[in-house]
Amino acid sequence: MEEKKIIYTIGYTTFQNYQGIDIDKMFETLTAFKVGFLADVRSVPYSKLYPQCNADKLKFEGLRSGVRYIHLPELGAKANPQQDVFSRAADIFFEDIFPISKSNRPDKVELPEYKEIVDFNKFRTDEYFQEGIKRIVNAYDKGFTLALMCSEKRPVDCHRYFLISRTLEEKCGEWLSVRHITTDIDGNIVILTTQEVDKQLQEIILNRKEIKNLNVMQFSMFAESVLDKYYGTSDQEKLNDFCNRYWNLIHGWSKQENANN
Repeated sequence: MEEKKIIYTIGYTTFQNYQGIDIDKMFETLTAFKVGFLADVRSVPYSKLYPQCNADKLKFEGLRSGVRYIHLPELGAKANPQQDVFSRAADIFFEDIFPISKSNRPDKVELPEYKEIVDFNKFRTDEYFQEGIKRIVNAYDKGFTLALMCSEKRPVDCHRYFLISRTLEEKCGEWLSVRHITTDIDGNIVILTTQEVDKQLQEIILNRKEIKNLNVMQFSMFAESVLDKYYGTSDQEKLNDFCNRYWNLIHGWSKQENANN
């Protein structure tokens, strides 16, 4: 059986130090994994907090290190208000735990149940997003190796895992495997599979205070379980759907009707 090709993901805050971001170490790590292209999947490839991670800086450093920089805006987590990728928050997650605190939201805005946010299930089938997936497939057809870059240190906190990596493994899993570059508790570089990050997601969601209050894992033959309203043919599949929907709730950007494209 032919060995699968590898696509990596990485968050630049993995290389954060007292001076900002150690860009040299990030590119050294990419080189060690024989990455040829650093694919920036941020919607906007700039950072006020870490200007050394702006597109122009990364492009320069990439030329110097031999790892070319490209921007894939099609794969960003934000969406144009005209894209049909939004749903009401209460239609994404069925439990009455609204409003969601702004401290849990990427746009730092409190989320009421009627507000529309990015629905990642819709996003995966969006034509513009799929164009970005095709660009990745075309790169691998030409023999390149890519690393998808965003800001978050932990892949479980980032759409590069939840949206892009899952889509790639569903669409291209026969020949392509995703590996997430991150660090262990001692700061050593380690690699995680998407399946390992899936387990992290479930553990994180189920240990959140507001989710514990729902008694998700409480089953009774005499009463309806919280999971009964979620999708799947087994309790595990329903639990996966529950956790995915809650992740969507706290990571999906709000629809901004007056946003400029």
